[in-house]
Amino acid sequence: MRALILPLFLVLAPKPAEALLCGTILDPLSVSSTTLTFGNYLAASQSTANHTVTVSCGLGLDLLPSFTVALSAGHATNFAPRKMAFGAKTLNYNIYTTSGFASVWGDASGGTVTQSYNGSILSLGSTTFTGYGRVPAGQYVAPGGYTDTLTVTVTF
Repeated sequence: MRALILPLFLVLAPKPAEALLCGTILDPLSVSSTTLTFGNYLAASQSTANHTVTVSCGLGLDLLPSFTVALSAGHATNFAPRKMAFGAKTLNYNIYTTSGFASVWGDASGGTVTQSYNGSILSLGSTTFTGYGRVPAGQYVAPGGYTDTLTVTVTF
């Protein structure tokens, strides 16, 4: 009779509290982004600006899973370069993963790269990625409010 009680006791013993991975119906991932705003562009010099993409757990105490973050090409048909539009007029720009403007942040196609998070690094609640935007000098365009809309895709 004791042999049956011991295994039952071990199954019912409370486990220590531990964080869970988010990304489920009970604790979904959420994604937010700041606006990339270049301000007034003067053709004689390049314009730069930064923005952030934040991925977080719905419940701030859970662990993030491993994932990648991709950005779409926006109005452009490809990433070389992205294009902001003002009516039919366009202004070339791009978003990079570092301040050295070496790697275009895209969807891993056409020479672009994605940002990634390795879930083995313990991070409770959220992590943020910075995008470094640049509008090259030498584009003589009509004055106006040039805009683009990108889609952020998180794959986990």
